[in-house]
Amino acid sequence: MEWTTHAVTGIGLGYAFTGDWKIALISGAMAVVPDLDEPRSRFGKLFFFISIPLNMLFGHRTFTHSLLFVALLGGIVSLFSPSIAIASIIGVLTHILGDMATGKVKLLYPLPKSIGISVSRFNYLLIDRLTRLATVVLICVAGYQEFQHFI
Repeated sequence: MEWTTHAVTGIGLGYAFTGDWKIALISGAMAVVPDLDEPRSRFGKLFFFISIPLNMLFGHRTFTHSLLFVALLGGIVSLFSPSIAIASIIGVLTHILGDMATGKVKLLYPLPKSIGISVSRFNYLLIDRLTRLATVVLICVAGYQEFQHFI
């Protein structure tokens, strides 16, 4: 999926699980982190000094798209802030699930099996755009409902 879809779904599910907009925004930011393993991604270009070595060591959709990565990231971040750890886990998991809906990932890395749904480029774009649109609509509805409590 595209980085914008990952970010939006991270925000949407971050809010859905916690009801906290700050956690939701952190989830959205963390939802783009797994693509740090792809030097051509927007995030990978920004952090090329991490992205290139990560890609050379692991390749794309391997370590940073695995439950091992989720556990390590969550464990390390929880040492500093449990709430940010929850946001990080939500964000990274939404990324992984999104990529599994549009391709395969090494979810159980270091095991070699890839898990997910292979789709055509057309279906990839369709799934990506519809997911982004639906999530934006749901975020707007949630924001509107919360705004109504202030009136």
